[in-house]
Amino acid sequence: MTLAVAAGIGLLALFTGAGAGLEETLQDVRYGLRSHPASGEIVVVEIDARSIKRIARWPWPRSVHARLVDRLRHAGARTIAFDVDFSSPTEPKEDAALAAALDRAGGGVIISTFRQAAGSGAEGFVDNLPIKMLADRAFLGAVNVQPDDDGEVRSMLLGVETADTPRPSLPSLIAGASAAIGQDFPIDYAIDPATVPRLSLIDVLDGKVPAAAIRGKKIMIGATAIEIWDRYTTPRHGVLPGVVIQAVAAESLIGGRVPQRWSGALPWLAALAIVALLGGGRKPRHLALMAAAGLLLLLLPLITEQKFALTLAVVPGLLTLACGIAFTCVALAADRAQRRARHDPGTGLPNLSALEAAMSSRAGANLIVAHIENFTILASSLGSDAVAQLIVRVSNRLRCSCAQGPIYRIDTATLAWIERTEDETSLDGRLEEAAALMRTPIEIDRPVEVSLTFGLSAAGAPRSPRQRVADADLAALNAARRGGRWQKFTEADGEEASWQLSLLAELDQALASGDLWNAYQPKLDIASGRIVGVEALVRWNHRERGPIGPDRFIPVIEANGRAGDLTIHVLRQALDDARSWADQGHPIGIAVNVSATLLADHGFIETVRGTLSNGIAAADRVTIEVTESAAMLDPERAVAALESWRALGVNISIDDYGTGQSSLGYLQRLPATELKIDKSFVQTIAQDRRNAIMVRSTIAMAHELGMKVVAEGIEDGECLRLLGEMQCDTAQGFYIARPLTAGALAAFLHDRDKLAA
Repeated sequence: MTLAVAAGIGLLALFTGAGAGLEETLQDVRYGLRSHPASGEIVVVEIDARSIKRIARWPWPRSVHARLVDRLRHAGARTIAFDVDFSSPTEPKEDAALAAALDRAGGGVIISTFRQAAGSGAEGFVDNLPIKMLADRAFLGAVNVQPDDDGEVRSMLLGVETADTPRPSLPSLIAGASAAIGQDFPIDYAIDPATVPRLSLIDVLDGKVPAAAIRGKKIMIGATAIEIWDRYTTPRHGVLPGVVIQAVAAESLIGGRVPQRWSGALPWLAALAIVALLGGGRKPRHLALMAAAGLLLLLLPLITEQKFALTLAVVPGLLTLACGIAFTCVALAADRAQRRARHDPGTGLPNLSALEAAMSSRAGANLIVAHIENFTILASSLGSDAVAQLIVRVSNRLRCSCAQGPIYRIDTATLAWIERTEDETSLDGRLEEAAALMRTPIEIDRPVEVSLTFGLSAAGAPRSPRQRVADADLAALNAARRGGRWQKFTEADGEEASWQLSLLAELDQALASGDLWNAYQPKLDIASGRIVGVEALVRWNHRERGPIGPDRFIPVIEANGRAGDLTIHVLRQALDDARSWADQGHPIGIAVNVSATLLADHGFIETVRGTLSNGIAAADRVTIEVTESAAMLDPERAVAALESWRALGVNISIDDYGTGQSSLGYLQRLPATELKIDKSFVQTIAQDRRNAIMVRSTIAMAHELGMKVVAEGIEDGECLRLLGEMQCDTAQGFYIARPLTAGALAAFLHDRDKLAA
């Protein structure tokens, strides 16, 4: 199949010209690589704007051309050729003057002839010949220019038949090349047209050009002035005068070699043979050899053009090789995927697929799962390479203490192994032994403490291997939640797992359908009495279960690595709503909570950067709320992570302040712009003097550190009044407003503005 498709695509390009554009692009690149100056042997005497202005009429009296021939002949020009139309008679004495000059030149001057379409709907061609008086005294050279379909001149004829007589082309005569009638040759645009020597005709007539610039040179005379409009588009060099194109074409023939252009049949056959030989291979060396063949095929015309003046079409061959390379890449990717399917890429341990295959042949065995606690924090602080080393070291310790047989890595934070049912009686002691072994830190650049919880899925009712893995994993997670070392899976656990799995499966649909939506709780600027911002609070209205509390679905989402998707959804919706409120005359800030699992996630930070770059709302109107406890899990890392967040231009709020273990030293290092005092302290400031002192001192301390203060949980007017006396900046709570939909918030803001007015 690979060979057939590769051959078909190559043939399509070969016979239909489908790759012509690419071929021309490659040709232009090769011109650039081979770029070199003209030989200097051919000199253009140009009928330029200055000459036109000086003589002040067109066509010129032919005595002007006669004087030019005499000047050039006396200066020692080797060859004189005109790219000028002499097909119409002028005043007899003017024609006679040029004829006499041609006689004095000994009949060696070349004058132009050309064939052109009849035009105006007529069929056939019209041959333009010089008048007989001139034609009998000179050589005739064809100056036909034949642009391609795209209007660019890429080739020139060696010879043309006019008036039933074969005529060599002007470039052929100048270069002394053979003149096969009707045969064309590619013009070598590696020759830089700007390096062809050019002399102004009027300077030659005035004797201002040194004879040395003309002596022994082949002179081509033609128009370069724009007003005569003898100009054509060329590859790489843009629009050039016709006489300059004739000169470059003549330069292409100097040396006796006629440039040739061959079809892409031979390179295509060579490429097809390579694909036939290597395309069925499934090893990297086959891919490398085909890529090398493609590179050689790209270089081949560069070599043949430089050494043999031979241009080869290579696009059909390149497309054939590209097909072979593409199929080989697919085959290699499939092989690699198949190898990866049974092994974890980071550790080399057998993975979940390998475990499922093993369990299929041992349906009556027990399955033990070991879950690494706080793995997200470990992974974030260690890095991927160190985490892989850590997993391998943990698997080695398990193998030494309690596991019998292979250890499988079935998830990022989860290992597993299979046991005989009769070993269950000793399981408790063996797991305690493993836990004791884990109390010794593992050295991964630095000591790392690892804590494990275990789950058991016992042999029993027929369940699929994947389901049993999920059962054991859930049992391990439940053991961790309940503070135990290990737990055996029960049917009650299964019902809870089923609910959680279905919830996760419906997450994307809920995000897309709007079942997951934002409620907004207003934030009041205490001094001005205006609403200056809102906190976005995610809600889930399940279509079957009804409203689901955030405390039920957010932990499930975070535990399964979907916190980023949810947070981005909340942020984007909040940005859209903020723009809508601003359009209605309410430009307020938004605050979005960020999970501890995302705090140092650079990929997530970049996603937020991309979201903010859309310009929906200014970054300084966005506040990222991070709990104090999350910031203090790894203070050093938190400082670095929050610096990355601040670099986005957003504000940073330390949420639930007072409930964590932050020290003043760490607090002053955090690049936070706001402290949010937890409601457990705020709600009782009117009754509890100690809480009032703490809140007052926190506000003063935050202001000294350059931070604003938000007090949450305001449920009565007295509390708000006291906060105002303490110079708290912002208040949030049910007394100000309960969480509202985006539409209800807009109405709320409108009503407050009307009331204030």
